[in-house]
Amino acid sequence: MSFLLALLSLAWAGPGSVAVMYFQDQGNPALAPLKVGLAQMLTSDLVGAGSAKLVERQQLQAIMDEQKLGHSAIVDKDTAAKLGKLLGAEYLVLGSYFEFAGTLRVDARLVRVETGEIVASHGANGTVTGFLEIEKSVATQLRASLASAVPGATPPAALAPPPEPTGKALDAAMALSDGLIALDSHELPRARASFEAAIAADPRLDEARAQLASLEL
Repeated sequence: MSFLLALLSLAWAGPGSVAVMYFQDQGNPALAPLKVGLAQMLTSDLVGAGSAKLVERQQLQAIMDEQKLGHSAIVDKDTAAKLGKLLGAEYLVLGSYFEFAGTLRVDARLVRVETGEIVASHGANGTVTGFLEIEKSVATQLRASLASAVPGATPPAALAPPPEPTGKALDAAMALSDGLIALDSHELPRARASFEAAIAADPRLDEARAQLASLEL
């Protein structure tokens, strides 16, 4: 591991550190990029879950690139444990999603890096038009589990329910994912266009607004 990555992992080492890994697409290959946007959305929604400290996606991606994993979903226990230790994380969030005939299912589990123990398992399903509601449901369940698992944690504040669905929540999440992948490739014009497309598809997607704003800094 490079000196820079060593510093990144040390910065997040310690009790209560949590990294959300890329989820596994188990259904429609066209939705494979969603694993990046979903991980980012969950990471943002888990901030404030008691005293848990969230590893930023950029730091996760730096480790993934160092290990030549790109944007791979992590399903192997040994690989997950190795990445967790490199990130200095005490816990990992691993999961998968499956789409069939317009129905989407998202499952997530909270895993302790040191032992491989599954601390909690959660899931939610609904129509693809309700993707944001599905993501918020999984995030809410994970927040409660983190508050119980992290020593000294305080009960997390509840997530605000999203406004009424627009019907294009999944399209927006896919555009967000493309923008994040473009950022990782240093393709800033493509990233900006994708974040703008995400907001146009679903103005409720605050994560796309945050990413677009970060490009202007």
